[in-house]
Amino acid sequence: MKRILSFKHWQKKSYKKIIGKQKRIGVIGASKKMGVTHMCLAIANFLGSALKQSVLYIELANRSQLLPVVGDKQINFDGHVGFKYKGVIYVLACDVEEALQLINSWEGHIVIDIAEYSEITKIIYSRCETKIMIGSLSPWCVNDMDILIELMKGDCIKIIKIYILKKFQGTQKNSRKAILDHCIMRERPIIEDPFKLKEEDFEPLLEMIM
Repeated sequence: MKRILSFKHWQKKSYKKIIGKQKRIGVIGASKKMGVTHMCLAIANFLGSALKQSVLYIELANRSQLLPVVGDKQINFDGHVGFKYKGVIYVLACDVEEALQLINSWEGHIVIDIAEYSEITKIIYSRCETKIMIGSLSPWCVNDMDILIELMKGDCIKIIKIYILKKFQGTQKNSRKAILDHCIMRERPIIEDPFKLKEEDFEPLLEMIM
């Protein structure tokens, strides 16, 4: 009973911040294997399962990693082919042209898993109200963050949120000044299973998307 009451209290305080308000959330990794897809799945399922919102997941990539996971139930909507899994609609291996069409037509929340930042994909990233980068300040990864931030200068760097892998956040003081001056930096939350969220996952996920 205590857990149920706690969840209802959390809903009352925080639910109104996101319900009924369209949110486009773009997530990109400064390096490979930063857990971008894992966090995108967690965000999408938080919005869809915990907050009962209409959610579209766009996998902006040439090839799909998610088809074996979410590709059982194919659906057609507004001229697009997608897959519905646990209440979230997925459009996989999506190109920029189709992503723009979806952004313009979808009325609910959109989570965009961006495989790579480029002159083409930045068009999509710039349309997101919430822009998230996941990176690491380890000596062998911090240069990737510098490069990506340099590419983003003049586009969206001043409003980006950077989430750092916990293991190397202590090296933050050694990173380039540009990273610290232009970005909001947080520790990336640890989500065990993005399809089976726990109540303690809700607050950090809400903070990410606000």
